[in-house]
Amino acid sequence: MRELQPDPSRDAGRPVALQGLLHDHWKGYALQGALTALAGFVALLAPFLATLASTLLFGWLLVFLGIAGAAGAWRLRGSRGFGSTLLAALLALGLGIVILLDPFAGAVTLTTALAVYLLLVGLATGWLASAFRASTGRFWLLALSAFVNVGLALFLVLGLPGTAVWAVGTFLGISLLVSGTSLLFAALGARQAPGRR
Repeated sequence: MRELQPDPSRDAGRPVALQGLLHDHWKGYALQGALTALAGFVALLAPFLATLASTLLFGWLLVFLGIAGAAGAWRLRGSRGFGSTLLAALLALGLGIVILLDPFAGAVTLTTALAVYLLLVGLATGWLASAFRASTGRFWLLALSAFVNVGLALFLVLGLPGTAVWAVGTFLGISLLVSGTSLLFAALGARQAPGRR
């Protein structure tokens, strides 16, 4: 069986073409980055409002998904899977309505989901650190990351329901601020690059 090798002649112009494309559109990327960073800054100034907004958005998303799922399930009536598809759609619709009626309960749910995610990432990173221990002395960076993720998860869970008021909004704000700032600086760097030929 022949091994697949990349064709350098086919890919030779791609980095240059992409670099030129980024240079030509750097203003749009800079604007997107600045607006994203601004949204993150505002979310950090008002984490409760950011948590409320993201919870309500999640609630409406579940309502729309529930309606669309029920409509799709209705088209399957009489076939296998109709009941489970309709049940899943009605559960999504019901959960969305509950979140919209009681956004604080939705924020607690989102905070719990965030804690579970951080715990799973921490455990997976800890396992990875133990796998890297034999091959590199820098495994401690992975172990530190695992410790921080598990610590954040425990902090969120042990602080419930109080952490639900600010945690989602704060973490969202940090993410938006970091993503927006990095995109802004990348766009400003692309401005210096040569344009398309």
